[in-house]
Amino acid sequence: MEQSVVEFLAKRFPEASDICIEGFQQIPGGFSRETFSCTARLRRAGAEEQLALILRKDPPKEAAILQTSRAVEHDLIESIRLNTSVPVSQSYGYELDPAPFGEAAMIIQRMHGNGNTSDLFNGGPDEDQVDDVVRHLCEVLVELHTTDIATIDPTGALSDPRGVGIITTSWDDYIDSTCQYYISSYPSLAFDPSLMILIDLFQTLRRTKPRALPLALVHGDFNPANFLYENGKVTALIDWENSRVGDPREDLGWMTTMDLLSNTRIMDHPRDKGGFLAYYNELTGFKVTPEEINYFNMFGTANIAVPVNSAISRRLAGEHRQLLPVYLVQSSSPALKAFSQQMNYPGAAS
Repeated sequence: MEQSVVEFLAKRFPEASDICIEGFQQIPGGFSRETFSCTARLRRAGAEEQLALILRKDPPKEAAILQTSRAVEHDLIESIRLNTSVPVSQSYGYELDPAPFGEAAMIIQRMHGNGNTSDLFNGGPDEDQVDDVVRHLCEVLVELHTTDIATIDPTGALSDPRGVGIITTSWDDYIDSTCQYYISSYPSLAFDPSLMILIDLFQTLRRTKPRALPLALVHGDFNPANFLYENGKVTALIDWENSRVGDPREDLGWMTTMDLLSNTRIMDHPRDKGGFLAYYNELTGFKVTPEEINYFNMFGTANIAVPVNSAISRRLAGEHRQLLPVYLVQSSSPALKAFSQQMNYPGAAS
């Protein structure tokens, strides 16, 4: 793949010469894409340059959990980079032909900053930065949620990026069509009787809709692992592949969930503003309530539960021999208990 990176860069920068790749290595973690880090050295205009790079590559099709497009992701992060002050990597382009990298891939700038968010909490070395970092993180999210959708997504590619029938002509259409997607997906993921909790969840979400808010571009995986920071500022929001037009409270609900699972305390900060939700409400005027966060905690988790459990079901049915879906059972099973608690099942209290 190193030679494929060289060839990719030669097409991207035809004026460059002497391109070589150093330090090519896979980055562990995550389950949706295969990610590699490297540094490119090249000469342009008589001077030597270094480019810190990330290669994001699709997994084998039979092992793919999320069906997303590198072309759509490229267009999105470049639009955000050029039209907002939300900190993102530059995307150098994408390759949809599987021949060079084995599957579709994209190459983006590797941003500077610390991605080990736990350093901000629990006595970590950067605990003195936590309020400043989280304050900026909230401001970044607010800018994303309040920027006109057409500015970021002029082609409408993010209205239904998975191609599952989502309708975004209104808030009610969005919630109803998303719940219908969840419900219609149930037969493809019901590999065990315990998963009946999910169909109850999907029906509950459709039945108990909260008040409407303006639709926005949501990150879709807003969690403690998906931002970098340095000197009290967020240097990059990363991993945009699950982004879509949706309800802005989805990002708040998912962060609340992952904040708990990650043993971080992002939602408690900035303390001088009364916490993340209070500051978010101050900046937006949305007056989001904890009850609404609970709804979108379940709504956003369902968004991940459908593809994850469908992948597990395909593996158990013998459609392929990839191990990743089997590994995902360890996160899927405990989630069922959490759903039963949130829906107030008798005897399901923690």
